[in-house]
Amino acid sequence: MRVFRTVVMPIAWVAIFGTIAVSLAVMAFGSDPKPAESGLKPTGKIPVTNAGVNRGTVENTLKVKGTIKVDPPVTVKAGHNGTINHFFLPSGAKVKVGDYLFQVKSEDGATPDESGGGKAAGKPAVHYYTAVATKSGRISYSKVLGDDVAKDDAVGSIHRDTFKATGTISPVDQYRLLDLPETAKVTITGGPPPFNCGGLAIGDTPSSDASSDTGNNGPSIDGGGDPGSGDSGGATITCHVPEDVKVFDGLNMTMSINAGRAEDVLVVPVTAVRGLIDKGSVWVVKDGQPVKTRVTLGLTDGTVVEVKKGLKEGDKILEFVPGDSGGGSPDDAPNGVIIRGG
Repeated sequence: MRVFRTVVMPIAWVAIFGTIAVSLAVMAFGSDPKPAESGLKPTGKIPVTNAGVNRGTVENTLKVKGTIKVDPPVTVKAGHNGTINHFFLPSGAKVKVGDYLFQVKSEDGATPDESGGGKAAGKPAVHYYTAVATKSGRISYSKVLGDDVAKDDAVGSIHRDTFKATGTISPVDQYRLLDLPETAKVTITGGPPPFNCGGLAIGDTPSSDASSDTGNNGPSIDGGGDPGSGDSGGATITCHVPEDVKVFDGLNMTMSINAGRAEDVLVVPVTAVRGLIDKGSVWVVKDGQPVKTRVTLGLTDGTVVEVKKGLKEGDKILEFVPGDSGGGSPDDAPNGVIIRGG
């Protein structure tokens, strides 16, 4: 037993630790096996892929995210020089189109002597001009009874209670909306059910609505206005929220615009087409070689585009437009500018 403890056991432990050390050394410093050959070699060239001309359905539905915005207030102006003589409605009152707002008393000068002597009788001609509301909302005044006003002075504002759904579209997406529908479907998360939003329009909306309510010459009741102006940016899209739909300023919304649908038509990827309005070019593969071919374009959904003329079902085309040759032809427009034809 003493021999086993003093001789055999130490030798066994030395053997075990030696085996472990050799294994760790092999794992740490041993060479990796030679990787298998993949058969692929770098060339620095993008592989050429083809696409088929097939039949399909193109639904040109554009979804735009944006917000609900209250319409800007309307400035109410004096139409003549004079004095504020009367308010028909107090500040804070709700008004609708055609309501009387205030009256201006104007003295136009002395009346002539009726005897024909050419002398003034000393009594000025007095006229009263009544301003009316051209928009609905709540009226607030910046003038008080008896204040003198000049023509086009601001007398108050109508704070609107109508709203627009407003979003922004990219310049390229405007090509998809050349045949702009009259309405869009607006969805507000957590709000009312989706609703139709009319008066769809593209272009910057005025930053303020400087409408003025003025009278004309003589003791009359009249209304008029300068609708204000805004630079046309072409990237803002808006529609009018129906008055019976309850919304609030600043709500997030999604506007869905359906600008057309084409069923069972020839379609190709937009990446395969280079073109401008209505017309474009694709590269048809014939005998293994790409041949530039003119085509007439239709609807697009941003992924595929309808081809009305120039191709037939089953044709093979390059999936991606070849590099620009620099020829300057109209067909050398940037790839992806594909729009709906007439």
